[in-house]
Amino acid sequence: MLKFEIVSSRTVEGVDKEKKFVAYMLQVRQDSTESRVFDPDPANVERRYTHFLDLYNGLKKDCPSLLNNISFPRKIVVGNFDPNLISSRCAAFESLLNLIASESRLRDAPAAIAFFQDVELKDARKLLNEGKFDQALSLLETSFKLLNKVYTDRSRVVLSVLCRIVACAGSSGGALAGPVEKWAQLALRRYEAVSDSDLLLIYIPLLHTCISIWETLGRDKSKLVDELNSLRRKGMKVDSVPSLMEAVDSLDGTI
Repeated sequence: MLKFEIVSSRTVEGVDKEKKFVAYMLQVRQDSTESRVFDPDPANVERRYTHFLDLYNGLKKDCPSLLNNISFPRKIVVGNFDPNLISSRCAAFESLLNLIASESRLRDAPAAIAFFQDVELKDARKLLNEGKFDQALSLLETSFKLLNKVYTDRSRVVLSVLCRIVACAGSSGGALAGPVEKWAQLALRRYEAVSDSDLLLIYIPLLHTCISIWETLGRDKSKLVDELNSLRRKGMKVDSVPSLMEAVDSLDGTI
């Protein structure tokens, strides 16, 4: 059972002329309904009031009938750090999130996908551009952990972040080949049952990146090469394709 809970909050001092704000720690779990056991490895991410507001407004626009019984705390100019206000906001956020947990249409809405992935993705992209591949990898791993609880194993959003993790190794010039190998193996396994044509456009760049990782680590790459050759015989373009990161960026642009 998918479960959302705001487990804590903290006041963050603003930087670069940004005002201070409250960060809410969101915990995402897949609890066992039969044994009544909490998820032993929950995902934890921070979100701001504005992230929840964007989520609510986006869902209200796309699925108004589903949000008829949800009231959302209004934005205020002063008093944002009052403990009572923070507590009431936490309760409202949880009500909205647990409605999302019970409604697949809400989870699949663009506003929900943006809420669950955009914060970490934006920060990871910045770190990648700065060449801080290990820090970007850590953020993407956190993102995968969250998204893999909210969405199905082979959903577009989960495969996208999984391939970004693998692409990190390709972008790092092989420095992250070792830490990323397990993710590469997982991505290949997940793709075994994928038939979506858009997702398959990422598969060939994924194979190329995995071949590079296998070469760096001295692994046997023959099965991956055979798979590429098989796709070539089927008439698919397997040479001169975009990098894995470019392919994932292109796919994310279609979400």
